[in-house]
Amino acid sequence: MKKQIILLLVIGQSYFVYSQFTSNAENKLLYGEELYSKGNYQEAILQFKKCIAIFKKSNENQLLGKTYNNLGRALSQTGNSEEALTNYLLSLLFSKQTNDNLGIAKTYKNIGALYAEQKDFENAMHYYNSSFKLSKQLHNLSLMADCQNNMGVVYEQQIKYNKALQMYSKALAIYISKGDEQKISMVYNNLAIVYKYLKNYPEAIKNYKSALILSEKLGDQFMVAANQNNLGNVYALTHNYQKSLELCKLANTNAKAINAQEVIIESYDGISIAYEKLDQFTDAIKYRKLYELEKDNYINSERSDLLAEKHIKYETQKKVDEIKLLNQAGKIRELKIKEQDFKITKKNHQITAFIILLLGLISIAYFWKKSQKFKNQLINEKIIRETEEQERIRIAKDIHDDLGSGLTKINFLSEIIFQKTHHLPEIRNNSESVKETAKKLIDNMRDLIWALNPDNSTIANLLSRMREYATDYLEDYPIELHNFFPENLPETPITKEANRELFMVVKECLNNIVKHSKATDVFFTVNIKTDDLTFSIKDNGIGLDCETDKKGNGLLNMQSRLLKIGGICSVISEPNNGTLITITYPLNQKFKNN
Repeated sequence: MKKQIILLLVIGQSYFVYSQFTSNAENKLLYGEELYSKGNYQEAILQFKKCIAIFKKSNENQLLGKTYNNLGRALSQTGNSEEALTNYLLSLLFSKQTNDNLGIAKTYKNIGALYAEQKDFENAMHYYNSSFKLSKQLHNLSLMADCQNNMGVVYEQQIKYNKALQMYSKALAIYISKGDEQKISMVYNNLAIVYKYLKNYPEAIKNYKSALILSEKLGDQFMVAANQNNLGNVYALTHNYQKSLELCKLANTNAKAINAQEVIIESYDGISIAYEKLDQFTDAIKYRKLYELEKDNYINSERSDLLAEKHIKYETQKKVDEIKLLNQAGKIRELKIKEQDFKITKKNHQITAFIILLLGLISIAYFWKKSQKFKNQLINEKIIRETEEQERIRIAKDIHDDLGSGLTKINFLSEIIFQKTHHLPEIRNNSESVKETAKKLIDNMRDLIWALNPDNSTIANLLSRMREYATDYLEDYPIELHNFFPENLPETPITKEANRELFMVVKECLNNIVKHSKATDVFFTVNIKTDDLTFSIKDNGIGLDCETDKKGNGLLNMQSRLLKIGGICSVISEPNNGTLITITYPLNQKFKNN
């Protein structure tokens, strides 16, 4: 019991430590986001990298995806586009692993913004569209509007102003529905810019005024000054220079209060132009000088910042190079060892490849020889079969010529004796019997010769022969034959054995009907399917006693013949209701013994 309690305490404490560890990392992530929002991008980058190291240890993949996305945004703001893209792709990797579709959509949008900064508008639109579709699936209206606004910016840069207006208008509708005043102000500003390019100055003024009202409401002093200056510039384009002068002076005053250097410079330019158009040249020159002075100071300041940044990068690179030089000797040694290992491995691979190739050639030679032997065997068997076929045909012809002529002569002589022995009944009856026997032998001989001919071993020839025989055989009796054969008989080959046995079985069926059934109608039906050939022979006679008649020689002979070729026979009969005999031959047997 004590051991279990101790174990539970250890597990609980481990969970507590893990929770604290994760919680601290999440706090660092929030702190990094706060630094980013304040514009402290370098500090935010360091903070995000610390978070990544922690989340990797704790396998927090969803938080890793979010942190990589934030790191990409911070790097993008510092001009490190390639590194930013790398982190965005890592963000996508971890977000997809955790099915964080919202994180994926946000990252797609940020990648689009990165490509838009590089003027790669095709890729930018691809990622904006991907983000928009995913946001739509998630019903995230705010993210949808962000994508539409960004697509509007791309269209604006491509001078596709009508499409830009459409996108801005859609984004504005969503922001208004969400009550996001800061983004509403931003879209008004974007709309005003496009209308200014289209020289639709009334709409531009209207939208700048809407943006200005919201900026004042939000207390965003920078945007207040910027909107006042932009509005002043549009009034100048409408030749209302007095109004332009008032707004640019107001923008200048507000910009100086927050040290917004860019707005100060632009407002000096606007004031100078307004004074010039109002023919107040002294003031125009004064503000033009102030514009040039502030502009030069701003450029010099930017250059100083750029030089300082380059110096830091140089010092950093110098330290990195020193570390590389220290590691270089060790790496060279490692490379030499790896090179030696590679040579040994390469040699082993070459030997292995040679052995495999040799074995492959031996195998190919063996199987080729075996296949040739098999082909020769097949050729020899085919020659033997063809020789046997020719010999059978020759024998059949000899039988037909010799035995056939003899039987025909016996039949003829029997007929003469029958006609000349009216006064001798016993001899007359015997001659009639001899005549009938000779006739049957002639018919059987014809059937045998027909079956031996390989040209007749097809379904079409077999069925044609069956129909001809049944018609000829039953016309001598008071039985009407009804044939139901397919219209198009296939030329599918079957074995000689199947050809002969199936024909003999049908003959046996018809013979039994004539001898025993007392039928007046016979229905001969043939069905040909993909796998089966089926014969149905039905009569309207007195029927069979299935228990007794199935043991007779006729049915037993039929079943024996069908068994040889893989066929089956079924008999359905009732007294005074006729008999149905169904013969089924599987066509997949047709090539056996060929």
